[in-house]
Amino acid sequence: MLLTTGGTTPRLSKKFARRAAAALVVPMLIASAAACGSEDASDSKGGAPAVTGDAGKKPKVAKGEGDPPKDLQVKVLKEGNGEKVKKGDALNADYLGQLWNGKEFDSSWKRGQPATFEIGTGKVIKGWDEALVGKKLGSRVEIVVPPDKGYGKQGQPPQIPKNSTLVFVVDLKKIMPSQIDGKASDAEHNSELPKVSSKVEKGKAPSVEMPDGKEEAPDKIVSETVVEGDGKTVDAKSTVLAHFTAKLWKGGKQLDDTWQQGGPQEIPVSQIPGWKDGLKGAKAGSRVVISVPKDEFPKEQQKQFKSGVVFSVDVLNVS
Repeated sequence: MLLTTGGTTPRLSKKFARRAAAALVVPMLIASAAACGSEDASDSKGGAPAVTGDAGKKPKVAKGEGDPPKDLQVKVLKEGNGEKVKKGDALNADYLGQLWNGKEFDSSWKRGQPATFEIGTGKVIKGWDEALVGKKLGSRVEIVVPPDKGYGKQGQPPQIPKNSTLVFVVDLKKIMPSQIDGKASDAEHNSELPKVSSKVEKGKAPSVEMPDGKEEAPDKIVSETVVEGDGKTVDAKSTVLAHFTAKLWKGGKQLDDTWQQGGPQEIPVSQIPGWKDGLKGAKAGSRVVISVPKDEFPKEQQKQFKSGVVFSVDVLNVS
């Protein structure tokens, strides 16, 4: 779970990933539309539950005592010596989240990998934006988030009840690339695929022009590279940090757009149908268009799609 701006609307990338690959778990840090308030985040020595455990490993966080604080509380438990986090950075971090009563609702350690999200621009809950901008990489930070800087009156059922005070411990790891840096391909466009723009604009998905009169994907996986990077090469075992947009062939219905969500996602290529083959050989810094026929999805998921799916994937990093 990652705390999102979606309010009562689920994060589309999480929703899509669940439909497309049941094994894919996307964090829940996306900001709530109900979040409001204008107080500035400030370091505080009081009001935060005790935290034990070594930095870099999953912490143990005590439950809150008494009434939760009404203001945002920020404690640097261990200060790192890296660069300061800036607005708009794609921050890679491990984190644990629990309610004031001590009930854990999210943990990147439990999922086995840190999360990456855009910070300081309203893509995550206000408490995170205010608390983490300006902190140094390598730091461990505890944040107590009051309801007006988290999910507010609506909560995020069933994990987060309405008017919940949230407690996080966050290990700030590194800044990831937030846009591709490759060059437009000179190769001729494959007429079987939609036309995807090679223009790279910070914070914006590329335009995807669906072919006129064609509402079904080719009967096999087809891909082409429209922007060519020169970084590490994707193979079948790779995990990619990617921005992507996804549309149904039938009617061009938008399924997902990570530029409108919490930021780029780290995704094993084996966990979304078509990506292992479609991204094979692509390099970090590239933009790849992948058409995936309906029958490539598991049978129980094919019922949810009226046609095949086309992805435009910006490969930011390969690991």
